[in-house]
Amino acid sequence: MKMGIRQSVLMDALTKGSVAAISKDAQIDTSNLALLIQSTKIIADEKTFTVESNTDRMSVKYSIPVTEEGGVIVKEAGSLLVPASELIKWVKAQGSDSTINISLNKLATPEIINTLDDIDVSDSADKFMIKKIGSAILISKDDKKVSSKWKLDCYDPDQVKPVVFSSKTPKSFNMGGEYLEIALANVLVATLDKDYEHVLDSISIQTHEKSLYFAATDTKRCALYRIPPEGVSDIESETPMLIQAALLDIISKIIDKEIPLTFAYDEETRKVFITQKNLKIRLASTDKNVIDKFPNIKMLLEKEYKSLTSISRGSLMKVLITASLVNSDSALFSFSKEKETLTVKTISEDNKYDPNISNCIAPKVAKDVNAVWGVTWLMDGLKIIKDDEINICIPDNFKSVKFIGNDGKSLMYFSMSIDNPKYALEKE
Repeated sequence: MKMGIRQSVLMDALTKGSVAAISKDAQIDTSNLALLIQSTKIIADEKTFTVESNTDRMSVKYSIPVTEEGGVIVKEAGSLLVPASELIKWVKAQGSDSTINISLNKLATPEIINTLDDIDVSDSADKFMIKKIGSAILISKDDKKVSSKWKLDCYDPDQVKPVVFSSKTPKSFNMGGEYLEIALANVLVATLDKDYEHVLDSISIQTHEKSLYFAATDTKRCALYRIPPEGVSDIESETPMLIQAALLDIISKIIDKEIPLTFAYDEETRKVFITQKNLKIRLASTDKNVIDKFPNIKMLLEKEYKSLTSISRGSLMKVLITASLVNSDSALFSFSKEKETLTVKTISEDNKYDPNISNCIAPKVAKDVNAVWGVTWLMDGLKIIKDDEINICIPDNFKSVKFIGNDGKSLMYFSMSIDNPKYALEKE
């Protein structure tokens, strides 16, 4: 391989195409094939320049046309497999005004790297060996004639399966690129960091009455965000998707916010495909029986919640912060119709502090209500609902509470009531 490329073009391609190789999953991999998993594959011919990377959970492929105007010139077609993190750091250090030349200095005979030497595995086991085929030679030069030269080990690119994306997978929907980041910002708060079944650390994408929703829950609360009508089109499937939040968060940072995304789901292979101009992404999902463990949002959307009151977001947050100093887990919330107030009483779980009572104005309270809710859970809800007024709604059985903003449609935050004996007499 011999080619030249503008640093800004290469940096953009590496940021997107190498994202699987530099992900946390890849970088902490300690398997015998870690060197390959942590490497990025670069392919260049007379028409296309491609950067791709691959792990068990995520595969990414970014391709752009080879044109002089686009900042890419290929003199000799070929492919490289080089350590992604090291390559990105070096390219980034060269600055956007640089041009980078890349070539392969091949070894006469590939060097065999047996990663299982220490446990006495035979060299004949190809799947436990990595072949070093030479070195990638990198030379940069900027418009001030500042130059730099470096080289990286290059492994056999044929040892890494090519990232293949089937064109037969039926499309699920199109969505504006900017809405992926917005949706995640509104629901990630309700996910767990880790869940061995990957239900509670994932984002569920569901449809209801021709609208598209992103949902997350840890079983104690649920955040539900509806993509605005102008942000979604061509909903062709009602099959729910379940994707690990950490994967979607990574993807939201590399996509072009100005270009639409297409989502597709292959139930047979349990893969989610996200495509954008020049960019193709494949994410692992899970078995249907696991996907079905995530609650159907229809239950929440069709459950009757009656408006209790609307409270200033700033006032409510101040009361909650004060309450959390005594007990961040639970507090008794008492709404008075006559006084039009909310009183929050917190009792220390270990009796370390005296009980705290805070009050704020709650205009037009529909009825007197006493309920025990999670203080931190409600604070999390206020962090994502940015409206000045928070509408508080409750069902007839008082077993949960719903926070909504002014429009009452885009973002809904649900929190379960808590059974805490310390407040039993207070509620009577």
